[in-house]
Order: sequence, then C-alpha cells, then structure tokens
Amino acid sequence: MALDERILEIEEQARDLGLLLNDAIREAQETAEDGGLSETADQMVDLLEVIKTLKSNIRDIDNEANPTLVTIMDRMNTRKFERGALTVEKRVSNYRTNWQNKVLIRAVVNTALDEIAQREYLDQETGEFVSERAIVAPWMDAVVERLLACAAFRDWRVTALRAHIPGVDPDSFCDVKRSVKAVVGRTHR
Repeated sequence: MALDERILEIEEQARDLGLLLNDAIREAQETAEDGGLSETADQMVDLLEVIKTLKSNIRDIDNEANPTLVTIMDRMNTRKFERGALTVEKRVSNYRTNWQNKVLIRAVVNTALDEIAQREYLDQETGEFVSERAIVAPWMDAVVERLLACAAFRDWRVTALRAHIPGVDPDSFCDVKRSVKAVVGRTHR
C-alpha cells in the first residue's frame, strides 16, 4: 500500500474513532439523564482512561513522525516550505529547567540597584559617609529571601533577563534541552 493510500485510511479511521467516541459520550449523557448515574460514572472513568491512553499513544507517534519530517527538511536543505494552504516551518525550541533562582533574583535586584544614582548619607553616630546601597542591602536581602521561600519560580523570561542584565547568558543558569520540530500552520492569504 502506498503512503498516500495509508494516510487516507488513517484519516478515515480517525474520523470513525471520533464518531465512535462522540456516540459513547452521548449515550453516557442519556443514561445519566435516565438515572443510571453510578453505572455511567464508572463507564465514563473507563472511557476517559481509554482517551488518555489514545492521547499518549498519539503523542508518542507524533514524537516519532515530526523528527522524520525535520530530517526530510534537512535533506531538502530547507527551513520552510508551503504545501497548498499549509506552511511548514522548522523551529528550534529551548526547554529550560532547574533554574538557579537564588542567583538570578540577586542578579536582577543588583542590576536594578546599579541603575539608581548612588547617594551617600552621613552616619550621625560615626560621622562617616555611608552609601545608600549599604543601607538598603539588608532590606533587599530580606525581600529576596522571602521571595525565594514563598514563590515557586519555574521559568524565567529569557528576553527580559537579557534586557535587564547586560551580557547575561540565561542558559548558564539552568539546564537546557533543545528540540527541533516541524510546525504546520495555515498560510495567511
């Protein structure tokens, strides 16, 4: 069987599966309305488990099919092409995890403090000049510690980090996993 024929068969079976699932849901709704709540609840749990497995299987298949298209695009030496009303583009994504939150928060705070014009104040007890930064540093440390204790930082905005901390390489403060995917979208015409 040619690939074109196989794709048409898959498309037809996917339509049939969608109709079958919709019929099952409709039947469950009718049974529930007729008073079969407990039995229907159990059956809906079973149906949702089947759907969850299907989604997982489709995700696994997509994770195999998409890199195949990326490889083909690499061999075609193209990053983007159009097929009818569809645009296919190869995109690189970075998934960043395990951020060094303590270091980054302190860096953001310190660069913000660096942007403020430094002033000095006369210490009334010692007669020495003290920088404003030395005065506010303990308060800022307390704020940083409180933020770290209370907030669940999962991600950082990489563009904002680069804008607010000149020369920073955000990838130095986390684990990075790169992925290349082919993204299929509608052509805007």
